[in-house]
Amino acid sequence: MTHTGIIIAANLPETKDVESEVKELKELSESIGIEIIGIHIQNRQRADRKSYVGSGFLAEIEAQYEDLDYCIVNDEILASQNRAIETMLDTSVIDRTQVILDIFSLRAQSKSGKLQVELAQLEYLVPRLKGEGINLSRLGGGIGTRGPGETKLETDRRHINSRISDIKRQLKVIDNHRLRYRNKRRENQVTKVSLIGYTNAGKSTLFNKLTKAEALEANKLFATLDPLTREMVLPSGFQCIISDTVGFIQKLPTTLIESFKSTLEEAADSDFIIHVIDNNAADINSQYDTVEQLIQSLDMADIPQLVLFNKSDLNDSKKLLPPVPYNFVNKNMDSTELLSYIEDFMIKYFSDYEVSVPIYRQDKIYNLKRQTVVKDIEIEEETVRISGFEPDGNFVNRIIAKDEDSE
Repeated sequence: MTHTGIIIAANLPETKDVESEVKELKELSESIGIEIIGIHIQNRQRADRKSYVGSGFLAEIEAQYEDLDYCIVNDEILASQNRAIETMLDTSVIDRTQVILDIFSLRAQSKSGKLQVELAQLEYLVPRLKGEGINLSRLGGGIGTRGPGETKLETDRRHINSRISDIKRQLKVIDNHRLRYRNKRRENQVTKVSLIGYTNAGKSTLFNKLTKAEALEANKLFATLDPLTREMVLPSGFQCIISDTVGFIQKLPTTLIESFKSTLEEAADSDFIIHVIDNNAADINSQYDTVEQLIQSLDMADIPQLVLFNKSDLNDSKKLLPPVPYNFVNKNMDSTELLSYIEDFMIKYFSDYEVSVPIYRQDKIYNLKRQTVVKDIEIEEETVRISGFEPDGNFVNRIIAKDEDSE
């Protein structure tokens, strides 16, 4: 069932690009079944404390529509502001955060993803249950509130706080499991790459091409919420792992940043980042800036980054020149060519090495081929001379020294 709605936005001095934000909110709203039939932007020095935008502005909007299902606000608003707009327009009011939470609740598949979404929903709603609050009769089981039920929210705040504590405990167990996995990966000297980028940039399509996996590919926002990790084998035979992560977005709700912190930490723990950009996006610069700001906030700025301009078959123009290595890719590109790009990028951060291995130690030769980028092999009478690039300055020594006493 399609609902009708309008968007209202306050264009404030600190707003970077209100047109881009509203365009994105329209796409977000349409992805959960709300047809946007009007967009209203008011230029203001600051948001109105009582009604977000001016009451006169709302009166003008109210006169234009006879029947609306929703009014969607471009920012996260207070419960009192929600109530004021609702009273003026006589329709259900949801803000940007509720729309995003709604999409996340529809997309989450894993236990961890579902728990993180529920936590974000509850933490968003708890402060809005105090005092006057949002009209809860319009919050049950519909758009903007998928998950928590109306009765629980209305009658049992202690139950909600107890549920929040329970979810945090469960997520802590999952976080500890991920930490053990990361530590094991370090012990096993496994190199990790993470795909990051704006939502719907085409990360999952590239992920499938690079790993021959079957991650969900869909032309919709937030198609991937749960991180996937697979093996990626580069043309030289070097084996590493690559993770597909949740897409970023302008004004990502603070509740979601906190709830998905452990998921994003998976990317922050990477040795390399591949930033995927939709080269056909009209607002490519704001999308790039949004991702880069999140990279900074998550302390990922020092991780080597490669930018891949995806969907270049739709638009091959150079709209953006990032200050890091970059390449243009398209859906028809051979996966070997794409993997070669990545290998050439990675070895710039590796150290070159040369080592001689006894010819009978085929296990060590095999490990060098898998765990380093081998460029040349010379077979002599009793030894094999191997040269190439290693992820760090002591990587090869650890491979050679392993089980040395057994020789």
